Amino acid sequence: MAFVFIAGETLRRGLSYLSVNATTMVENYVCGALLLSAAVCWQQKRAVAPQLMAVAWAYATGGMFVTFFAHLETWLRGATIRPDHPYEEVQSVILKGVIWAICLVFLIITLRSEDTKYPAGSIATEPVK
Repeated sequence: MAFVFIAGETLRRGLSYLSVNATTMVENYVCGALLLSAAVCWQQKRAVAPQLMAVAWAYATGGMFVTFFAHLETWLRGATIRPDHPYEEVQSVILKGVIWAICLVFLIITLRSEDTKYPAGSIATEPVK
């Protein structure tokens, strides 16, 4: 999913879009970097990995929430809010919805994982086994 955010954004818009809407591009790059660093930490079994993974999925879910629901709203209303997001692109709405749902599912899975559970009131440095 990290590559979906990084490569997908670059391939879809091109680097020249940074001069049009840098916020959107940077948000997706940060999201991809968070997910990638969380995956690397998880693979290396670092103690911070579960928290970083939860943060990364929460960031991705929140970022995709606005993107998906704003585009869905424009499609439902039949009116373009931003010229670079034409409401007629229903396949884009569906793709954003799928990505948002994937992020939400993996956020829930991460939060429910045994690796992210610590005793109440503790400040743990390593996951409870």
